[in-house]
Amino acid sequence: MLIEKKLSKLAEITGSKLVGEDSKFSKISTDTRLLKKGDLFLALKGENYDGHDFIEAAIEKGANSIISEIELDYQINYIKTKNNFNFLKLLAKKVKTNFKGTIFAITGSNGKTSTKEITYRLLSHFFEQKKIFKSPKNWNNELGLYFSLLDLEASHEIAVFELGTNSPGEIFFLSKFLNPDNGVLTNIGHAHLENLKSLEGVAEEKSDIFLNVRKDGNCFARVDDKFKEIIINKSEGKKLHFLEEINEDAYSSNFDISFQSINEALNLKISIEEKNRLKKLLSNKISVSGRMERKIGPKNTTLIDDTYNANPDSFLAAFKEISNLDFNNKICVMGKMEELGESSTKLHDMIIKEALKYFDHIFCVDIFSKISDKKIKHISKNKVKKNIKHFFNEDTLILFKASRSVKMETVFKDI
Repeated sequence: MLIEKKLSKLAEITGSKLVGEDSKFSKISTDTRLLKKGDLFLALKGENYDGHDFIEAAIEKGANSIISEIELDYQINYIKTKNNFNFLKLLAKKVKTNFKGTIFAITGSNGKTSTKEITYRLLSHFFEQKKIFKSPKNWNNELGLYFSLLDLEASHEIAVFELGTNSPGEIFFLSKFLNPDNGVLTNIGHAHLENLKSLEGVAEEKSDIFLNVRKDGNCFARVDDKFKEIIINKSEGKKLHFLEEINEDAYSSNFDISFQSINEALNLKISIEEKNRLKKLLSNKISVSGRMERKIGPKNTTLIDDTYNANPDSFLAAFKEISNLDFNNKICVMGKMEELGESSTKLHDMIIKEALKYFDHIFCVDIFSKISDKKIKHISKNKVKKNIKHFFNEDTLILFKASRSVKMETVFKDI
């Protein structure tokens, strides 16, 4: 962390009150399940929990200090704040100010995490790995950005973040806070339509990242021609690069985005020959949990875990990738796509019709649709295993995919 790990320093930065003696800590933690001895426990409040309820558990696990909005009776040093979330925000802001390296910020309807991972791997090929930072997992909302920034260290010279949204204004807020040197927009697709209303609304929201790229910074966008005027207007005063869509698999598309962005932004002058070599070299090393992860299940059945999230475009991308795989029997276990607004039924029907082209059997989990076909069976989540176990063998591939709210990953883990 680019802040001295002392309670007095944190209190000074945030204008909070230190109660007790000054002390050093190892790391800031908000989860008592992951907290280690010597950590500082930050009692955050969420929609369904209050971290203050876990202070005693944190102390029992070895927390050496606490960040609290309430006065404590425990014999422990702590920082008293007015609001713990604002405390975290102020710390993240200070870290951002202290970081003098180059920042890449990635957004888009699909491919954010994969592009971030590929960008990190590419950068690690040209620079010492200890100099490269990437935001963990899918930490792409406000809270995730703040915690990601706290993980920056003095050794880091290049940092890669992903930024997500489901409501108007989020990308503008996050990108303004981050103020990146380079902004990357992977695509404009049918995601979060409930709040963003239309593809034009998605384009307006996602492209806000370019408003907050630093002057003379780089803006990279892969979008349809009809959205280019929006991008041009929001990239004024910056170097704009439009990326071409390629008709290959998702990995190739994301690799090309990553390659061009770092090659142009850092002036690496990587040749086409070197690019192709790296593309092949890294193709088997990129793995994102819940993103087209291939695993071997019962009776050597090939299982594809794409349960992290789903929208119409990511479903189509998954179908395209699976169409190139050689199996005698292909099965799709699909769950509901969330946040599609008034277009929900229409888009679910479209995806089911498309799935009929690629799969021998389709199990729709808690999805309402009038599409009827002998390949389709509507079932509940707790009936999935019972319905697919008859197909287990080495010539079968089964895709599992749904929005995060469906928790399809619990079904996958139970197979």
